[in-house]
Formats: sequence, structure tokens, C-alpha cells
Amino acid sequence: MSTLALHELDSREGQLVSRLLDLPHKILSHDDLEGLQQLILYELAHDDSFGFNKASYLIDNPEFNCLKGVAGYDKEECGTLAMPDRWENPRDFIQNISQAKFHQKVSSFLNHSLCKAHGKDPEADAVKVLGDSLGMKNSSFVTWRMRHGNHGVLLFEEGALPHKHNPALLQHFVALLSLC
Repeated sequence: MSTLALHELDSREGQLVSRLLDLPHKILSHDDLEGLQQLILYELAHDDSFGFNKASYLIDNPEFNCLKGVAGYDKEECGTLAMPDRWENPRDFIQNISQAKFHQKVSSFLNHSLCKAHGKDPEADAVKVLGDSLGMKNSSFVTWRMRHGNHGVLLFEEGALPHKHNPALLQHFVALLSLC
């Protein structure tokens, strides 16, 4: 992974970094909140951030040969369920988002570890098949190492926004999902 040079960011990326840098403190303030991963995934995926149409957060545990879905984001569903004061009422927000069909599909997903079957990091083809099985079209993915030998997997469908996300920024900020 390349080092992120803050001075090379454009103004939109700078605003994104500034907003996302507040998330660790928000996570720590609500560390007892069940479903906090949904809120963090929403913060990363919506149009003011990386602008995904869909995103899925899964945890791969090779030791127990388990790949478990944690949270799902669908722009269409979340657009009608989201609340503007999400950090003032995070429980209400999470309860709302929990009703989204895509989130329910992802959070009920359970399969064999991709990392165990394919070595240390999952193969791109296996992750693409996973994205297809979750109903995602032309999905991309990012993986990262987590504590206890686990791997985080973020599958995402690019949105139709005129700007593209910065892969280096995404690689840095997906680790926030691991703090929940």
C-alpha cells in the first residue's frame, strides 16, 4: 500500500479526509452500540464520501474457515431510510438501516473462508463470485488484515458520481470498520 500524501489531495478529497478523521472518536463514543459497523459503512459509502451504489462488509476468519457478512449498504434503500442526524441518534439510525433488504442479505451471509481456501489473501475471481452472489454488479473489493488473523473484505459497486474515489484513501479508511 502506498503512503498517502495529504498535500496531493484535491479539495473534495481533503474535505472527505477531514470528515472521516472524526470517525475514530465517534466510534469510541459509541463503542457499546450494537450494529455500529452499519453506521460506519454508511459513512464510507454514501455520496458525500466514496459514492458507492452498493457496499458489503464481511469478515474472513481462516482459522475457523468462516466468511461472515456484517453490514450492507444499498444507495437506493439507504437513501429512503437514512436520517440526517445519524450521530445524534445512532440507535435510531441503525434500527432504520437494519430494515434494508440488502443489509439483511449481507448480514445473514455465511460461507467458507476465502483466505483459507486461497492462501493468505483471497483471489480476485473468488471475491468477484462472492459479489455476484450478493447481487452486486461489476464489484470491486479491498481487503485488509485485522486482529486475530482475520481479514476484512469490502465489496463495492461504483456509483455514477462524476468523480472517482481515491483508492489510497479507501484503503486507509476501511480499517475503521475493524474498530467496531
